Amino acid sequence: MRAILVLLHRYMGLATAVFLLLAGLTGSVLAFHHELDEWLNPEFYHTPGKGPVLAPGALVDSVQAEHPRLQVWYMEYPQEAGHAALLAAVPRTDPATGQPYTERNQVFYLDPVTAHQQGQRFWGACCFQRQNLVPFLLEFHYNLSLPGNWGLWLMGLVAIAWVIDCFVALLLTLPRGRPFWRKWATAWKIKGGHAYRLNFDLHRAAGLWLWLLLLPIAISSVAMNLPSQVFKPVVSLLSSIEPSVYEARGRVPAAELGITRLTYQQAYERALEEGQRLGLKETIGELYYSFEYNFYGAGFGRHDSQAHGKSWLFFHGTDGRLLGQEIAGQGTLGERFYRLQLPIHGGRIIGTTGQVIIALLGVLIAVLALTGIYIWWRKLIARRSSKMRKNRA
Repeated sequence: MRAILVLLHRYMGLATAVFLLLAGLTGSVLAFHHELDEWLNPEFYHTPGKGPVLAPGALVDSVQAEHPRLQVWYMEYPQEAGHAALLAAVPRTDPATGQPYTERNQVFYLDPVTAHQQGQRFWGACCFQRQNLVPFLLEFHYNLSLPGNWGLWLMGLVAIAWVIDCFVALLLTLPRGRPFWRKWATAWKIKGGHAYRLNFDLHRAAGLWLWLLLLPIAISSVAMNLPSQVFKPVVSLLSSIEPSVYEARGRVPAAELGITRLTYQQAYERALEEGQRLGLKETIGELYYSFEYNFYGAGFGRHDSQAHGKSWLFFHGTDGRLLGQEIAGQGTLGERFYRLQLPIHGGRIIGTTGQVIIALLGVLIAVLALTGIYIWWRKLIARRSSKMRKNRA
């Protein structure tokens, strides 16, 4: 049995090592992604306008009037002056061709008091200029900047292998003889010595000490990349999870989805009304529209700062009726567990302390990947040397 576990750990580790190295290093930086982006690009976030902020609909109309070939699909809406509104836009469909205009996806930063454009960038554009760095790292962290859903599936499969390998690695640290606790205690120590011994001890001991932190991050990685394909079906075996509005609308024939009649401003007002009825205390910080499935989503809170996840309300794009709700701290155990995955993954579930832990953990994940590769390489050389000696004999 142990030989099988060794092979599993070796080859799952090798298959995922490079991806975990990249994810660990980028994740370490992204633990403070909003703060970092604001520091790098203060002109995007800090606005001079004073007075009451404009309504969300007015900001959307301002962008779409200035850029008629684009349509806004997402916005972050500030509730006070001094903080920019973020509006993301995608190409409209050219009525002459039936195809999208040849425009790139863009993000605009507006003064919410005057609707003056503070800044603009192409989201996810490569690579290391200050205006592109954080968006590029976000895209790269989640999908390696691969086209379509290839990156999400690839990183999702890596995350699944990582979850399995967490348990395999733990089993391999368990001693084969007695006394159990005395022998297992050596696995938790870094005794040092020559390079191989130091790397081996570091790989094993760090993995043990960090195991209770690594496993939740691995699980949340599955939830981020393959929520409906893997995470929800598995969790539903223990506690039911209702399909998301995306999933439910995806099962409706296109002809029955309706046409867009509700404006952003009307969706915002409906969200205010329903939020008040449901007793939601946070202000609306996000609003988006799904062109594919004809519904609006309103998120209560800002910058993924809610410890138990944000609350979301969803409205039909034709008549504004409430299609669904995801209220933080409510629902089945499975639903609440799913909504915790984003705050867990970014560390914000315990505030700034959690972000610091995630930043450090990202570096240590990269160290585990590198030490694992080194151990495999040294053993490979040893096996080849042994084989050559046998052949000579």
